[in-house]
Amino acid sequence: MASRKTQIVDGFTAIRAAQEAARHGRGDPVRPDAKEDVAADTSPPTAKAGSRIGRSVMPSKREVICPACGAPSEVTGMVQLFVCNTCRHRMKLEDVKIPEGEWEEDLEVGGTVIVPTGAVLKGGSITANDVILQGKMEGCEVRATRLMTIGSHAKPDWVRLKSLDLELGYGVNLTPGKPVEGRNLILHGKFSGNAILTGTLTIHADGDFSGQLRAAGLQVEEGGGLRAQLDVNPAYKPEPPKPQRRPPPSKTSKLREPPPPARAQPGTTKKAAPAIKASAAKKAPSAKKAPVNKKAAPKKKAPVNKKSSRAKKAPVNKKKTDPNRPSEDGKGSPS
Repeated sequence: MASRKTQIVDGFTAIRAAQEAARHGRGDPVRPDAKEDVAADTSPPTAKAGSRIGRSVMPSKREVICPACGAPSEVTGMVQLFVCNTCRHRMKLEDVKIPEGEWEEDLEVGGTVIVPTGAVLKGGSITANDVILQGKMEGCEVRATRLMTIGSHAKPDWVRLKSLDLELGYGVNLTPGKPVEGRNLILHGKFSGNAILTGTLTIHADGDFSGQLRAAGLQVEEGGGLRAQLDVNPAYKPEPPKPQRRPPPSKTSKLREPPPPARAQPGTTKKAAPAIKASAAKKAPSAKKAPVNKKAAPKKKAPVNKKSSRAKKAPVNKKKTDPNRPSEDGKGSPS
């Protein structure tokens, strides 16, 4: 009986056939009046449910620097809790705006802290990844682990201010008494002094720098002012930190399980078991402990010669001689 062959057309082949027919002007082979329907329908196309998205948005990435150890980390997307990969320090990733008025509390977040114009920082401490300062400082410790932005209306206390990157807003004039050390310096205002940077000095069109500069990079926009003694070298940029590998677990930490008890072989009797143990003990003589002689007497101390130990005294004549008594030979002692 002859086998009957069947032709199978999958979906991809059908779509390709329809595209080829439309390309050659033959229309839709399934619907001959497709062109008439398209010409008659002049309404704008509407989005259908389940249609494909035209473009996708990638989640944003940002740099978060741990305030405990200073190790940088990259965070992607909206994360509520940050855990440092190096020291396991935990903090919330949220943005906080300080209310207007006096502030005397402690705050630590991994986001951005905004200090508005009407806020007065009188006490406590503020630690954040980024800080935008527009208010007044009177005794509060402010630390930005990444970027500190000084606004035009801010009244900062430069002694209590710490940051890795510093940005001076328009109209801000900074004349430090000692060299400013950090990573990056961004100028929209004026800076007069010495700067030692491991990153880049960026001078915008409304910025001005005068003094001495030692940095790994320099960027000056058209209109920016620069009058300084320059020492720019990419070698000043530090090497990126190498990822720390966890030490392998020690072999002694894992307890070895005792070997399972030996099973008796089929055909052996209970009386043969002691013989097997005895033969196994003979094969491994090193496992035996040294026999202890219980009758062994304790070691005697070496005899001490009392005569030799004592110092010999000079012989003493017990007979006392009387000078008036005559001697044995009949002669008296000479007078």
